[in-house]
Amino acid sequence: QDVMSMAGYVKCRSQSFEEATGIQSKLHAVGRLDADTTGLLLLTNDGGLVHAVTNRNAKISTPTGAAGDYLPSQKLVTKTYEALIMGHHEMESSPALQQILNDGVDLGAKIGRADPAIDLRVLSHPTAKSTLVEMTIAEGKNRQVRRTFHAVGSGVMKLKRTRIGNGLELGELMEGQWRILSKDEVEKYLGWQVRYLEEGKDKGKKPPRRRKSNNRRRQR
Repeated sequence: QDVMSMAGYVKCRSQSFEEATGIQSKLHAVGRLDADTTGLLLLTNDGGLVHAVTNRNAKISTPTGAAGDYLPSQKLVTKTYEALIMGHHEMESSPALQQILNDGVDLGAKIGRADPAIDLRVLSHPTAKSTLVEMTIAEGKNRQVRRTFHAVGSGVMKLKRTRIGNGLELGELMEGQWRILSKDEVEKYLGWQVRYLEEGKDKGKKPPRRRKSNNRRRQR
């Protein structure tokens, strides 16, 4: 439960992901969650899955219909957020929201231009001067959601990632809780074929380098 942002990723403050979960395999965070953002974070020991989820141009595997038969495709793996933003906005009449949805936003020279959101909708107005929106994107630029709303003259007060892929939702998990995804969930919601580690193989560790023996005698 005690987490912090480190190098752009959520890490356990005093433990590694392996120690926190009890899973004895090298785990990687799929995408970023900064220290001020809560919500869904995937951990995996499959580097290919990390690439498929974080790179919108990645070619990922999708089922062809036959059991165990997969072909590469260009299916996007999206990320959905709930953001509490500054100002009272209505979807149809807000130039800022329309720009994010239809045109995309320039996030500056270092970050570049963000593509139009896959989806953007107003959920509610908690106060007269705030708006709760749901935003779905396929990119993973640094602090993209926060930078996007700042660029159009608003700002994000609270941010939570609620969904990854085609329906993989945070659900009832509380902060600090975790669970293991089933093979069916990974394939259905992320479009990724699960690959199993071969039993008995070293889990992600490189074998020690063998020292070369020198049998030559010194010449005097």
